[in-house]
Amino acid sequence: MLLHNRLSPWIISNVLLAAAVLPGLAQPGLPDLPPAADPPSTSPGFSIPDTSITEDLSPNNERSDSEADNADNITPSASTVSLTATDVVTLLLENNLDLRNEVLERIAQQQDLEEVERIFLPDFIPTLRLGLSDREDAVAEITREALLQAEFLTPLGTDIAVAVDIEDRELDLSLNQPLLRGSGRAVNTSQIEIARLQEDNNRLTLRQRLILDITSGILTYHGLIRAQAALQIQQLSLATQQERRRSVAALVEAGRRAQFELVEIDANLAATKTNVLEAENALEQAQSNLLNLLDVSDTLEITIPDSSLANLNTIDRAFVMPSLEQLVAVAYIHRPDYQQLQSDLKIVKLEELVAVDNRRWNLDLRANASTGDLSEASTELVLTHLLDDESTKTALERNRVRQQQLNNDFERLNSDIRLEVEDQLRNVESARNRIEATRRARELAEKRLENVLALARAGRNRDSFEVLELQNAVVTAQNSEVNAAIDLADAIATLHQALGTTLVEWAEQVDASQLLVVPESLDAISND
Repeated sequence: MLLHNRLSPWIISNVLLAAAVLPGLAQPGLPDLPPAADPPSTSPGFSIPDTSITEDLSPNNERSDSEADNADNITPSASTVSLTATDVVTLLLENNLDLRNEVLERIAQQQDLEEVERIFLPDFIPTLRLGLSDREDAVAEITREALLQAEFLTPLGTDIAVAVDIEDRELDLSLNQPLLRGSGRAVNTSQIEIARLQEDNNRLTLRQRLILDITSGILTYHGLIRAQAALQIQQLSLATQQERRRSVAALVEAGRRAQFELVEIDANLAATKTNVLEAENALEQAQSNLLNLLDVSDTLEITIPDSSLANLNTIDRAFVMPSLEQLVAVAYIHRPDYQQLQSDLKIVKLEELVAVDNRRWNLDLRANASTGDLSEASTELVLTHLLDDESTKTALERNRVRQQQLNNDFERLNSDIRLEVEDQLRNVESARNRIEATRRARELAEKRLENVLALARAGRNRDSFEVLELQNAVVTAQNSEVNAAIDLADAIATLHQALGTTLVEWAEQVDASQLLVVPESLDAISND
């Protein structure tokens, strides 16, 4: 019981922070997910997060003022820094250069869209010409011209060109109106619609990247908590065994215990010291993984803030998980890959419209008019067609194949999303059930050890091997309970990723990062 009494107030709360730092989904119109953000209890054992829809479980509300100060005062010169999950997400979004490069790419993508959306705006071409000609049999001649040209395309496909000679006061006007191929609003505006859908896909690609990176950051943070908890358990186990050895050594010197009992204890101590070294190495690796992910100084040592641990005292209620159908409906609304595939289906439909149009004959109405010293006007109908043009047929067939492929992909993605959500939901339920099972196993292991030690204190000798075996069983049970709690936090974070709701959970941090806001230009980024 000594090991458990020293371990419970700090470690059990510490490891449950993994479940405490994830904010809960409490957005109108969406089913509530388990908010692994509710602080866990500091009493021995584990509890389950609450999922009350009226409870505010946003990431900011879990942080005390001192936590906020910790996050704000992070400097490269500090040797130790306390980070909450909110701090991890904030630093991840601020420091990740790959994400910043994605934002830079969005500037170019936005410009591509603006370029396409201007196709129906007139293009003005001013021309100034000054010339000098000199021939042997003629007087040198100076020529000059001031010309203003304008060209523009209408949504109906009408191509209009106007040229004004300012010097000679002449006007030329030409018009070309397609009557078959290239005519109609649907065909001529399809390019803009496709560009807008592609811009939506670009935006969704960045959102998907953010979801993956934030989830990776949270899972890496949980790995640090897992490693820190495992080390603390092994260190306290080592301290308990060393204390036990001193007691048995005194009894051996007094002639009340056999010398061989110390051999068993020393062997177990050596194994535990090895476990401590391995746990220390695992902790250093976990810290390195998180530091690399956050792109901060590798000289820092990340710890879990005491202020967060002090608030871990209310997680003693069960949560009700939404149904599978509710969660699948949420995934269909929020998952970027699902929305991207829907956009791709719309794009390929518009491309089919263009491909069909390209198979038609060209029948154009052309008109020309000019004014000046001699005004004239003309109009004509022109019918043309490229015979045996296989390229348009190939483009149409390829489009139809692409449509069928996307429909197959869409059907498969519908099924995959359901299966993925179902798997993650099962993982959450399994982890929650294992917390209760491992808690009970830990309590029984501690009770067995307590009973054996009580008998020893009463003078009823128990062999040291049995005590050591029971002490090791307690350590194993405590590690299992720790892992079950962090597995639950991992499962909830991964469930949010499967639902596409990670950005809903971390909306405040994402909004503050401005990563989803496309800068107007590179100058705007430089000024910031």
